[in-house]
Amino acid sequence: MQPRFSREQILIIVVLMEAGLLLIATVLAHFWKIDLLPLMKLDDPKLLFVGVAFGILMSLSSLGISKLAHKFRDVVPFVGSFEEFVRVTLMPLFAEVNPMDIFLIAFASGFCEEVFFRGVLQGQCGLFWASVIFGLFHYAGNKYIFYVIWAACAGAALGYAMESFHSLWVPILAHITNNFMSITMVRYRIGYKKDE
Repeated sequence: MQPRFSREQILIIVVLMEAGLLLIATVLAHFWKIDLLPLMKLDDPKLLFVGVAFGILMSLSSLGISKLAHKFRDVVPFVGSFEEFVRVTLMPLFAEVNPMDIFLIAFASGFCEEVFFRGVLQGQCGLFWASVIFGLFHYAGNKYIFYVIWAACAGAALGYAMESFHSLWVPILAHITNNFMSITMVRYRIGYKKDE
């Protein structure tokens, strides 16, 4: 069974991990001579809405995949592991967080991960490798490899959004929105039955 962390421990782990990722992004951007400022400009405020809408779609797709995985877990165990990961790992992990905690976790992970993976890594290694590494960053054991594949696909979509709109704000806001909605749904079992 997944060890249960206190809400304070979860917040400390997330903040330290994401701050470390942002520090690594800053150092690598310096050494690789990647200028992130052009990607941080917001020439069109409508991009904020695009990012939020994209994040809503990501979160709803994750819920849909989890529902399908639950329904077909005996037929396709590989895909069923996605639902099991949500139920066995994420639900206990976020069982004690409150709405402000969820916002902090979503903001820290969305901003820091996008600066690192889309801004720096994708700028140096390209969309494909940044997406693969993003998927591996979400590795939670061989049993949950489908979650890694889902994360890699989500990373590719976020990377494509950045390239399409020439702005980190679209993937940042999509990631924040996705994480906020997904953690909220997991925490309060919105869309998930109590017995799942």
